[in-house]
Amino acid sequence: MAQRGRKPLELRTRDKDVKLIKRNYYIDERYAKALSVISALTGKELSLLVNEAIGGLIKKYQPQTDIDLMKLKTIDNEK
Repeated sequence: MAQRGRKPLELRTRDKDVKLIKRNYYIDERYAKALSVISALTGKELSLLVNEAIGGLIKKYQPQTDIDLMKLKTIDNEK
């Protein structure tokens, strides 16, 4: 019988320097369905597809700001 449960994320095994953060976001149901179909057609995990889409958004909007969106850091308020 096949193993049940989630498969390990390819992101975790591919690049050890990537820090993964689990987030919950609400997306339009039609986008979720389309992503599922794209995932099946391409064999890519949904997380990889979502990261690819987010990367496209950052690339699109980054030129419109002087702030480097990929190098933002949180402010430590515990001083």
